[in-house]
Amino acid sequence: MKRGNRLLVCLLFFCLIVVRGYGQKPMVFDEFFHGTMKKQEGILSVYQDSARVYLEIPGKLLGREIEIRAQINKGFDMVARPLESLGVVYIQKVENDVVYLQRRIFSERVSNEKDELYKALKKSNMQPVDIMYPVKAYPADGNGYIIDITEILRTKDEWFKVSGRGIREQNASLAKVFGVHTFPEGVSFTIHRMYGFAPEQVVAGMLAPRGFLPLEIGCVITVLPEQGMRERFADKRVGYKVVSFWDYSQNPYRAVRDSIIQKWNLGIAEKDRKKYRRGELVEPLNPIVFCVDTCFPGAFVPYIKEGILAWNTAFERAGFKHVLQVKMADAKTCLVEQRAVIAYDLGEVGIKAGHTFHPKTGEILSCRINLGHGFLVKELSRYLLQYGMADARIRKDRFHPGVAGEILRDKVMEAVGSVLGLKETSNRFPMREFVPRVGDYDCWAIEWGYRESLQGKEQPEYSFVTSVNLSALKYRLENMRSLYELLDSIVYPDKKYDSGKSIAEVNAEGMKLYEEYLMQVVAHIGNGGTADEQHEAMEVLNEYLFKGENYFCSRLMKENLLGRHREVFMQQAKKIFQKLLAPEVIKGAADAERLLEELVSMLFGDIDMEHTVSRGQMDMQVLCVDVLLELMEKMETGKDLYVFVVKQALQELGERLNELKNKHRDKSVRVISKLLLSRMEKKFVL
Repeated sequence: MKRGNRLLVCLLFFCLIVVRGYGQKPMVFDEFFHGTMKKQEGILSVYQDSARVYLEIPGKLLGREIEIRAQINKGFDMVARPLESLGVVYIQKVENDVVYLQRRIFSERVSNEKDELYKALKKSNMQPVDIMYPVKAYPADGNGYIIDITEILRTKDEWFKVSGRGIREQNASLAKVFGVHTFPEGVSFTIHRMYGFAPEQVVAGMLAPRGFLPLEIGCVITVLPEQGMRERFADKRVGYKVVSFWDYSQNPYRAVRDSIIQKWNLGIAEKDRKKYRRGELVEPLNPIVFCVDTCFPGAFVPYIKEGILAWNTAFERAGFKHVLQVKMADAKTCLVEQRAVIAYDLGEVGIKAGHTFHPKTGEILSCRINLGHGFLVKELSRYLLQYGMADARIRKDRFHPGVAGEILRDKVMEAVGSVLGLKETSNRFPMREFVPRVGDYDCWAIEWGYRESLQGKEQPEYSFVTSVNLSALKYRLENMRSLYELLDSIVYPDKKYDSGKSIAEVNAEGMKLYEEYLMQVVAHIGNGGTADEQHEAMEVLNEYLFKGENYFCSRLMKENLLGRHREVFMQQAKKIFQKLLAPEVIKGAADAERLLEELVSMLFGDIDMEHTVSRGQMDMQVLCVDVLLELMEKMETGKDLYVFVVKQALQELGERLNELKNKHRDKSVRVISKLLLSRMEKKFVL
């Protein structure tokens, strides 16, 4: 570093010291602790003096790790909403009367600590210091340090950042810490802040109201165990969320990219180890106890419990019983302290599941599942469109309470699978079953990730699959197509049409499903599948895209809102063509030339001058050619496989269009053929 830069850094650091109070000599305990001050004893004791809050860090915790996380307890229509937080930090030894918190980086490692490179990497990778705190005083026994955390909790964003829809600037003068609670592993704080808000809608010509709304924040500091969880290295055949890093100990000549999975540390009590080895089920040392928020409607609770407890079947394969447990929150429950929470969140649009984890071991430390108010309305519409032909209940009553409960149960089940560390997989979704379930793959994946030892135990040949089986996709498309013939009478059984609002909402969900399904069909092309599988996928696209017929539009929509619906259909069709014709798909196809030949043949037919072409199919022809030309413009010329096969396909199409523009009996076909030829000739010499 240049001398001038070093001087600037030193000056800035000196300014920081002056502003934050570094360099002031700590007080002895008797000078610090006076008659009006209160103390709450705990592993991290807390002192309160009027509005000031102080945290005691015992000397025995130097060199230990803590987790700092926070959530919005309530306010702005949110409940138990996780906030971006500091996470796992390391308490460094104190120097110059300053406590250091360090958020360590593990992106480069030597996994084997006995490897000779371990010490070298440790020396060469100095960890950064995140935050420094001047020592305010010494505790009564002199073995520890007391720091002032008042402003960190009240106004600052060093430990957590407040953000959310509609939340604006903070009024710092109104902030206060009004709750402190110590528990065996740490301490939690309840903080009152005031934030400006932005109303969602403003009536034309009216000024938006200005003001502040209260926000209650919970912040918890948890002391982590001295002995961390043993890492489990990832396997791409098993779908777990991972922590990735560069490992220097696997290859003497270069770093190797590797990963460990994210999972909970269940643990086994010493008294149960022999039973576990004998194959008997044992209860985990650290069960995952989900705390259910009190805000849920009573009718929801049984289904939520079922969705959580469904995973215990999978954990029995891993040798554990009663891993997932449920308890109901009450007035005395401090939600922020709970490791696992499921909350009814008015501000959440759908269902959101997230978890915190240790960056070194991958151990999941806490999780939150937030269920948004009203999410079932959309889910019931999707269920109707997907399974309405097979489930008479939803055809009779599209808000059927039994169906709603089952959807809620299974959405909770999916969310719990996510916070257990699993990636979403289509294996959980059998072809002709209405809803997902904990299936054979899930049980195998949980056993692989959570069993203490897999030595000597044979495993079935499963694999992590994200794409949906083509047969299942065809089945779903056929069902939805049949359902649309009945859709108007299902949505409006009493013929009270509410200006078409309800049917428009259901149709909108249908269009989303249409795009999802066809994107999943395209995923079967260019991903290592066989030529026969590629052909089968193209046949599905031919039926539901290339013909230009939108089967997923109800009669009422066609009669009243067809223009807008057609516009949406065309936008989605373009996205699907862009995916299908992308270089990575064409290059990865089992037979790129055959794929493009099929595409041209299906869209333009054989050279038959009497062949009837619908307006919708003409739209698809124009879309396809336009997308191909746009993609070709972005590609570099040369011997690239994509450029070669696409140019060849365009030349063959040009020959076909030359005949059609002059000889086809339908004037519209002749006009479209000329138009496409003109566009192609502007880009390439045909």
